[in-house]
Amino acid sequence: MPEVNCPTLADILASEECLENLAGLGSVVYVGVKGDLQSPLAATDNEYATPTFKQGKGLYKFDCKEESQKYAFSSLGRRKGYEITGTLILEAVNKATAKVLRAMNNLDLFLIFQDNDGSSLIVYDPTRKVEADSGGIAGDTGDTPDSDRQITLEYKLSPVAYPMYYVTAPTTGGWDSLLASAAGE
Repeated sequence: MPEVNCPTLADILASEECLENLAGLGSVVYVGVKGDLQSPLAATDNEYATPTFKQGKGLYKFDCKEESQKYAFSSLGRRKGYEITGTLILEAVNKATAKVLRAMNNLDLFLIFQDNDGSSLIVYDPTRKVEADSGGIAGDTGDTPDSDRQITLEYKLSPVAYPMYYVTAPTTGGWDSLLASAAGE
């Protein structure tokens, strides 16, 4: 008989949870290029190991709009896995962001979001691409003084086995210790 490798069901009881279930994510999102990784990230169940990068490479830090980042997931149906969507909002529409957006639209990327409990969520798969669908990167300059001048970036990954994937943060220095700008120091 084949071995079943589904996770074991467990009780989820309110009486055993002493925590706030705070909505939203931090305002910083880290973006990486899969080709800059020393080797593909390895996962145990739904948690990836800390990324290691090639010499001079690393993560890119995006300071995003407060209270606007989101990590969402939905089932694709029985035995079809999940689709993960990572959304971030930039409050700058200018020459610099235009150049970055071209790279964000074309490179093979992964995204790291910091959750309220100190953990880090990742949109990554070693063999599948994280992509912005048509319209997934959109923005405008606004048309009135009270308009938002911003860019919304929405990246999707599917199919994957788990609805949420985590990544282990570096033990010292946090995610900032893996920045590409720090790699040249």
